[in-house]
Amino acid sequence: MGEAPIVSIIMPVKNAGKYIEECLRAIQCQTFSFWELIAVIDHSTDQSEEIIKAFQLEDQRIQLFQNKAKGIIPALQLALKQAKGQYITRMDADDIMPKDRLQLMVEAMHSAAPKTVVTGKVKYFSESEVSDGYLDYQNWLNDRIDQQDHWQWIYRECVIASPNWMVRKEDLNLSNLEYPEDYDLVFDWYARGFKVETLAATTLLWREHPERTSRNSENYQQEAFFRLKLKHFLSLDYTEKPLVLWGTGVKGKLAASILLAHNIDFIWMDLNTDTQTVEDKQLPVHKFTKIEQISDFQLLIAVYPSEEEMQSLTNYLTSLKLTHGKHYWFL
Repeated sequence: MGEAPIVSIIMPVKNAGKYIEECLRAIQCQTFSFWELIAVIDHSTDQSEEIIKAFQLEDQRIQLFQNKAKGIIPALQLALKQAKGQYITRMDADDIMPKDRLQLMVEAMHSAAPKTVVTGKVKYFSESEVSDGYLDYQNWLNDRIDQQDHWQWIYRECVIASPNWMVRKEDLNLSNLEYPEDYDLVFDWYARGFKVETLAATTLLWREHPERTSRNSENYQQEAFFRLKLKHFLSLDYTEKPLVLWGTGVKGKLAASILLAHNIDFIWMDLNTDTQTVEDKQLPVHKFTKIEQISDFQLLIAVYPSEEEMQSLTNYLTSLKLTHGKHYWFL
C-alpha cells in the first residue's frame, strides 16, 4: 500500500453476504481514496468471507481478519489493533457510504481540535417499507445535527449512529466497551468532553432489514439501553440532589426498577397521583406540580410527548428556571 493510509475503516462482518458486495463497492467509489478497510469476520456461516477475499484480489487496501473471540466488541477491538490510519471510522457490512463521506469527514477532522468526533446525517432505506419507528429515529438524529445539541439528549437515545462517525486514532478507546457498544462508546466521548463536529450532508445510508443485529439480539433491547444510560447518568451527572422521575409508563417503571436496584432514592411524579408496585415495593406517585415545592433537584423525564405537548412541557420547565441537559434530561 506504500505510505500508511489516512483513514482506517473498521468493519465487523457476520452473515452479511446478501449485502456486502454493495457495501464494498460503495467504499471503493469514495472520492477520497487514501483508506484501508479492516474487515473482521465474526463467525459468519455464509459467503461473506469469500466475497471479501474476491475483492482483496483486486484491491490491496482491503484486509481481512478472523475474530477469535465472539461478538461485535472483540471484532472492533481486533480491527482497531490492526489499523494504521490517522483517523478511524466504523462501517457495517450491510450499509452504504455515500461517495463523498470520507472526503467530508477527513476535511472536517483536519481542522478539528483534539477530542472531536465528526458525524453527519443518516437516511434509512429498505427493500420493503421502512418502519415508522426507524424513520422517527432517523429524523431525530438528523435534528441533532441541525440543532447541534447532542449532549443535551445523551440519555434519550444513542445520539450518534454507530456506523457514522470519525475520530483520531489516538482518541479512540474500545478497551472497556459493554453492550450496546455503540451507545457505550458515545458515553465515553461524552464523559471525556468530546466536541461533536457535524456535517449537514447525509453520510450514511442505513439499511433496514429483518436480520439486523439490533433487531435480534437482547444486547440491543430497551432494557439493555436503559440499564446502560442510567448507569452512566448516575456516574456522570447525578449529584445526589433530590432526584425526580417523571412518568409511570413502561419506560418510567423500567427506570424506577433500575434506580431501586442502585439504591437511589427518587420522587415519582406523573400527571395524576397514583401508587405503583415496583420490585414488590409500593411507591407513591405524586402529581407533577409537586415539583414546584422542591428546590435544587434533578429531573429524569421518562415520557416523550407530542410536539405540541413537548413545547408546553418545555415552557413549564423553563418557567421553573430549569435547563435541558443541566437540570433535566429525557430518557
